[in-house]
Amino acid sequence: MYRTYQMARIIKVAELIHSEPRKWTRPRLAERFEVNKTTIQRDINVLREMEIRIAPYGKHGYEMLSDFFLPPLNLDFKEALALVTAASFYRAAEGKQAVEVLDGAINKITSALPKQVNDTLNQISPRIEVPDQQMSEMEENQPYKEDLYQAIRERRRVRITYNSFSSGQKTNHRLAPYTVLFRKHAWYVIGHSETYDQIRTFRINRIDSLKTTELSYTIPEDFSVQKHLEKSWDIMLGPETHVVILFAPRIAPLIREVNWHPTQQIEELDNGVIRFEVTVAGWLEIGWWILSWGDEATVVKPKALQKWIVQTVRKMVKLYTNETRNKKAEPTSTTE
Repeated sequence: MYRTYQMARIIKVAELIHSEPRKWTRPRLAERFEVNKTTIQRDINVLREMEIRIAPYGKHGYEMLSDFFLPPLNLDFKEALALVTAASFYRAAEGKQAVEVLDGAINKITSALPKQVNDTLNQISPRIEVPDQQMSEMEENQPYKEDLYQAIRERRRVRITYNSFSSGQKTNHRLAPYTVLFRKHAWYVIGHSETYDQIRTFRINRIDSLKTTELSYTIPEDFSVQKHLEKSWDIMLGPETHVVILFAPRIAPLIREVNWHPTQQIEELDNGVIRFEVTVAGWLEIGWWILSWGDEATVVKPKALQKWIVQTVRKMVKLYTNETRNKKAEPTSTTE
């Protein structure tokens, strides 16, 4: 993370010196980036090692004697979309300085494009959410992701056959896709399903077939991915549920240090235990998260989640008990 921040700062230092020569001194740059003057000098040395000629101009700051900035690039739509999407992947996981640099880069990419390509990109890029996470080979090769991009650009409904994980059944939907997003190692599409007359989420690699129709639609002006998923723990939605968990003293610092959910409230108890409260849309996903903390997390509310945790743990104990018994029953081989 530090090297990423350092790279972003160095790029920004170069940009400031290039755009405003003889303005930025070491003290001013140090104040701008909230670092010391020695750090700024190291950044300038790195730029000089890259054969970017930066020279001091008395007390008036630095100027750039060589121009290393690229001329406008002739990008087509797919190339521009790939660059903007890749930058968004990187942007989502980085700090303030990196975000500033990437926002500037994305703006320069889009502003240099032909108007038609830029208009199309602006129409779809806000509809792609891409947090930085690892994906499997299965997720990287999905035949319908490009079709969904195209449907969103043209505002065309699609017909899909979907393999539902929860029901184990195939269902047919006429879908108005609103957004494509990457969450928890998988690509999803969120849109309005006429089958259920509600906004639903579909994992793209579970789409069995997809056909674009000539039926048009509009995305509601008040639709927001953040707002739609703000109560979910990860991606799944369900009835709004108030969850209370007690965390043991040993892992209390780990829980306290992270903003797990927008609604979370943490209370310090006298014995070093912390009381963690959150309101989520459906409790199954947070249930799996609770199990990951083992015997150092205790569910207080709701009772349904508490019961599910107990049943799941009992099944796990039974599974491992049977495994141990089977191993003991296996005949041991002898070598003569």
